[in-house]
Amino acid sequence: MKTYSLMIGIVALIVLIFFGISQTLPEKTRGNATTPSIQIGDTVIPVELARTPAEQKQGLSYRTSLDKNKGMLFIFEKPGLYRFWMPNMNFPIDMIWINENKRIVSINENVPPLKDISKPIYYQPEKLSLYVLEVNASFAREHNIKIKDQLIFQNISN
Repeated sequence: MKTYSLMIGIVALIVLIFFGISQTLPEKTRGNATTPSIQIGDTVIPVELARTPAEQKQGLSYRTSLDKNKGMLFIFEKPGLYRFWMPNMNFPIDMIWINENKRIVSINENVPPLKDISKPIYYQPEKLSLYVLEVNASFAREHNIKIKDQLIFQNISN
């Protein structure tokens, strides 16, 4: 009986240690293995994908918020100078423009929602881009994300 109790205690201790270690690992090592995400330096951003013209037109419009550390990745068929505007948006965002080599080519920070759709304001990159990552306003600054940073795509195919 003592041996059995000792074994149960050891197993419980191992489980607690494993759980404690797994909770202290960086998020990038704990994430869901099938969730699309982008890694920029040590920052991992789970993303929703906007591939089709309908998904891209919808974007983040009509939402009341975006989870703090998540984003939406727009994937285009070929590099271009794609223009975005912010109708029906309810919160400000950062727009991170990414080229075909997965390097950041431009960043629009703290883009406000469009108040008057009769006077649209358009945003576009300074250089050709194949992807646009939208995240909450100030995300780029808070995570020290800058032009020329290299990105790693995880579970994202073109």
